[in-house]
Amino acid sequence: MWMPSDVFKLQTVATTNEEREPLTNLRKKIFVLDTSAIISLVQDITTFRDARDPTSPGFAGVLGDNEIVIPRVVLDELAGLRNGGGERASAAREASRQLEAYTTYGSLLEGVETEKGGVLRVAPRPSDERVIAWDLKANVEDHEILATAIEIEDSLKARTHRLSRGQDADSDDEPDVVLLTQDRILRVLARSVYNITAEELQSVCAPEEYELGMRRIEVDADELGRILDEGEYRPTLPPLINEFYHIVDRDNPSVHYCYGMARDPEKRTVELIDRTKVDYLKVAGEVTGKNVRQKFFLWALMGCGEPDPMVENGIRLITVSGPAGSGKSFLTLAAAWERLERGHFERIVITRPMVDVGTSMGFLPGTLEEKLRPWGGPIEDNLRAIVQVPSPDEGRGGGAKRGFGRSGKPFDAKAWLEMEDRLELVPLTYIRGRTFRRSFVILEEAQNLERGPLKVLLTRLGEGSICVILGDPSQIDNQFLSTRNNGLVHAINAFRSWPQSAHLQLRSIVRSELAEAASQRL
Repeated sequence: MWMPSDVFKLQTVATTNEEREPLTNLRKKIFVLDTSAIISLVQDITTFRDARDPTSPGFAGVLGDNEIVIPRVVLDELAGLRNGGGERASAAREASRQLEAYTTYGSLLEGVETEKGGVLRVAPRPSDERVIAWDLKANVEDHEILATAIEIEDSLKARTHRLSRGQDADSDDEPDVVLLTQDRILRVLARSVYNITAEELQSVCAPEEYELGMRRIEVDADELGRILDEGEYRPTLPPLINEFYHIVDRDNPSVHYCYGMARDPEKRTVELIDRTKVDYLKVAGEVTGKNVRQKFFLWALMGCGEPDPMVENGIRLITVSGPAGSGKSFLTLAAAWERLERGHFERIVITRPMVDVGTSMGFLPGTLEEKLRPWGGPIEDNLRAIVQVPSPDEGRGGGAKRGFGRSGKPFDAKAWLEMEDRLELVPLTYIRGRTFRRSFVILEEAQNLERGPLKVLLTRLGEGSICVILGDPSQIDNQFLSTRNNGLVHAINAFRSWPQSAHLQLRSIVRSELAEAASQRL
């Protein structure tokens, strides 16, 4: 897929494993942008550009010294989007402001020069007759965008044909027409039916890479003995920051093994961890990891041996990817409860994108607390399985029976925590202006979150707080997101080199045999 290599180094990590030819070595291109491509460009560059600096490039400057064409119908779509709410509306308004700034250089119908020597222009609407002749519908926005790209392609071919009769034409001098769109169906239609090059604007998409966060290394018994004696392991490949290692004796892996963590990758060594502290770590009474990855996850949640997140290079951000039923939410809430009891934090803050699964039920009646009650169901389920909380009138001693008081009624752990002001379920919509100090912040379902709201959340964290970001890339319900541009993968890749972050990918489903079968078969 195409990716511009000019102007901004928008990402700190490579977006592909293969080397790409620099843009300057390619012949010029004519980029036809649909609305989704403009929205994605604007969302990306507004993070880096200074709106007060007139020399900061707009979205067209990111595409280098090429020609950028905006179909006329795209302006109508941007006008409709900007009046709404949310991240896309904000990006549409910013795109409108940038387009207005470009008009100060001249007419967009005739074309204006961009910051990098390219040309930005607005293409007039193709005639209805031509659109229908191409077997497209004149009243469908995507069809009009595709018709614009076809019209430009046909005009270039006609010019090449005219010049060829003079025997001095070189087809390699003609620019390539590329339709940039985040719409998969539009790309399929352009490529398959009309032979138009169509690409995803991958420059604003995080790479589709979910780091494992842990490596399993098999060595012989003598080598493992040497590693244990030295207290460190020197891997062949350079370790990532805070990457976990499970080093095992290949002949006796279940008994002879050790754990390590790459706290300082510049030394290219992995420091060993006391395995008993990882294997026998229990939180919230009896909760423990059921496999190696869960054990490492609990170790990270408990601070990797440093419970104070404000110590130098203390873990303040944890990202976790894994299928439903792998224990992400359960272990996170159990560790949050344990650290709350130990006095590491003053409260637990939980938030998640308000995205429905399947058909929406519409607006929920009642107060804000009543509207949020359905979203708090998973929290109640996990607390019921994790914590024995006494009723308010019985104090901290609890009842004789687990989960029940002297009256025999079950305790509502979530209600008890909320009454003590130690648990808050926060909708992302109202998070601006908040500051969470000494809080254990949990972001659920991050795969359904766009990068803008993710940034808003992380900038709310104050002194003494940590954030755990959970998500399952196989369950994306937000129609505008994919495995390349959701909040989870953005967080994983943005913080992969930050010394105060850790990442783990959980694989095994421990909820039930049915849940595991459903994950594999559906």
